[in-house]
Amino acid sequence: MLLQPKQKASIEYQKCRPEKCEKGGCLVLSVCPKKLWKQESPYDIPFIVSGFCDECGKCVEACPLKAVRML
Repeated sequence: MLLQPKQKASIEYQKCRPEKCEKGGCLVLSVCPKKLWKQESPYDIPFIVSGFCDECGKCVEACPLKAVRML
């Protein structure tokens, strides 16, 4: 039996434009059940901290700019 590789969230920095989100706040921060996404301050590009992603895909669905995907 082969184990499936675990997916994790990734951000495409070319597509991410926090200035297009409400008040510069990234929406994915509020939907991640593990709170793996961080944003230093409004209008900064968000990033993922180390942790175990649940592979739920909520971050992918939440990003209006389609800058987040699962790898």
